[in-house]
Amino acid sequence: MPELIDPNDYLPRYYQLANILREQIANGKLEAHQPIPSERQLETIYSVSRTTIRQAIDLLVRQGFLYREHGRGTFVSPQKLQKGISELTSFTEDMKQRGLTPGQKILEIGYVQPPDKVRQHLELPVGSGKVLLIERIRLGDGVPMGIQTSYICLADEQTITREDVEEQGSIYKILQEKFHLIPTEADETLEVTLATPREAALLQIEPGSPLLLSERTTYSQFRRVFEFVKILYRGDRYRYIAKLTR
Repeated sequence: MPELIDPNDYLPRYYQLANILREQIANGKLEAHQPIPSERQLETIYSVSRTTIRQAIDLLVRQGFLYREHGRGTFVSPQKLQKGISELTSFTEDMKQRGLTPGQKILEIGYVQPPDKVRQHLELPVGSGKVLLIERIRLGDGVPMGIQTSYICLADEQTITREDVEEQGSIYKILQEKFHLIPTEADETLEVTLATPREAALLQIEPGSPLLLSERTTYSQFRRVFEFVKILYRGDRYRYIAKLTR
């Protein structure tokens, strides 16, 4: 990718500059948490106006490649965590695979009457009993990565306690060790949404920031649904990847 702005290119100058800076982040010339060059430096290097520079920076901030700290400047964001779209893994497994320490903050745990949408995903009849709700903030190296809300359908004699969750962290591990339930398949949908004030406060981001919403219906080795889970991932820290063939 060229390191200079081409005035004859069909791409706007701010977009060209954003591409250059994004490439420098990708190849390690600009490292995580490193401040980017000042507006004056960028103006000199690329012969563009301050307006163009601010448009480029605003774009990269929205895309999650840069972040601002009031009174300090603009810095390179940590690399986004990648998850394969065909991988059925727990959040705990995701973090460990990436060399991060998984963590959690339990917001709520207890039995609730599931909303109609959840009941349908769990294939439960109308008027069925309560299901286990576990809502947590999921952490990677102590940083909030997402909000996970799990609805789990268990037999009457089965239960998961707060102590189980605090000790193990991974619901899948608890299900496998306590009840020999193994997640083998899942149906998952992905969409983009915006953070509500509550979600933003929990994830330590600005209200209205982009979030990646994952909704998953999980099946056991017996081909029975046992879980419906909703995860709101921070858009600046997470992305899904898919391998396509033809």
